[in-house]
Amino acid sequence: MKYNEELSLLRNNVKEIYDLSRNKVISSNLKGEQDIVTSTDLFIEKELVKTIKAMFKDDFFLTEEYSNLAELRNRTWIIDPIDGTSNYASGLSEYVIQIALFDEGDIQLSYIYYPGQNQEYYAVKDFGAYLNEVRYKVNNRLETTFMISMVGITHKTKDKYYYKKILDVAIENKYKMRMLGSIGLELALSSNGIFELFYSNVTNVWDLYPGILLLREAGAILLNEKGLTYQLGDKNLFVCKNDKVVQFLKERILKNE
Repeated sequence: MKYNEELSLLRNNVKEIYDLSRNKVISSNLKGEQDIVTSTDLFIEKELVKTIKAMFKDDFFLTEEYSNLAELRNRTWIIDPIDGTSNYASGLSEYVIQIALFDEGDIQLSYIYYPGQNQEYYAVKDFGAYLNEVRYKVNNRLETTFMISMVGITHKTKDKYYYKKILDVAIENKYKMRMLGSIGLELALSSNGIFELFYSNVTNVWDLYPGILLLREAGAILLNEKGLTYQLGDKNLFVCKNDKVVQFLKERILKNE
């Protein structure tokens, strides 16, 4: 399988680095309004970069904490050391470590580790999505209720139009709403068919790219606000579990757009 060495590197080291971080004294600081960084974020990011550089010395890095202004080019590792830092700092288990490899103009590899459930989600482009070594598809789960997830409603982006519209529709129809506070986790869960619909207008590549490849490889449907196939860089991301949800999205959320 292509990128097998890169995937093996992550599977052999991410958990260990996370476990090492648990032995450190945790401190936290604000890096922006209501935006937290902890010593664990910094430790994990440094260790991941060091580990990857040891094997792939000529590769590039775009990371949330130390290299968030780096240029995205071929062989760029995208790292979010803790996605859901506010949850982590508050003692909630809804956070992930997530990594993607951008190469040949696209996302080629993604890896998301969810410590709360000891779960590894990973994907390689054109080779499928996996959860703890078991390949899965988004539509394999039975639909028991219509559940919607959103991330970014309190994000610095001023545009809240679709958040409000989705909330209005959910309240009107008594749909279940979930906001877990970790976009990486929610995209991973969406790829596994937990949510019928997901929405966010967060655009940071370290937030999105690992989950986007999982979604693509699991067979989820990714659309933008025009109802067209989502392209990297689009401002609005809607994830639909199946064609039935696409129809709902276009009729109830994107109608008249």
